[in-house]
Amino acid sequence: MNKHWNSKVDWWIGAILVMMPVVTLGGSIAAYVSGSGVAAALLPVAFVAAIFGLVVFPLYYELTDDALVIRFGLFRSKIPYESIRQVVPTRNPLSSPALSLDRLHIDTGNPLGPNISPAERSAFLDALVSRTSRLKRDGDRLVPR
Repeated sequence: MNKHWNSKVDWWIGAILVMMPVVTLGGSIAAYVSGSGVAAALLPVAFVAAIFGLVVFPLYYELTDDALVIRFGLFRSKIPYESIRQVVPTRNPLSSPALSLDRLHIDTGNPLGPNISPAERSAFLDALVSRTSRLKRDGDRLVPR
């Protein structure tokens, strides 16, 4: 059975995600009222909606029978369990499918990612370690057996 985890959301990232469409909508209304036209008013709203729909939502992590699946917007990344070398905590701020800096680096041999931020970190680690015989739990990380 597949298990699904949402991303943890830091308060300040959540505030940005709420404020971005609010400010954009306010600016678009102001542009329309000032006579800039419908296109000038709708273009910023369409841009923000596209960003949210293409990259931000939905954002979740799923453990299937054979892989960790990371879903972010229209994108889906599948990481086979056998390619995971270790899972270590990180606060790396580089762009990742995560809405929190409280992240886990999924080490597949590529130092650039992915970094994820499951809301229920401990339960996620327990579920992930139960799906692979190559890793064991060591505190807040998974290491080779």
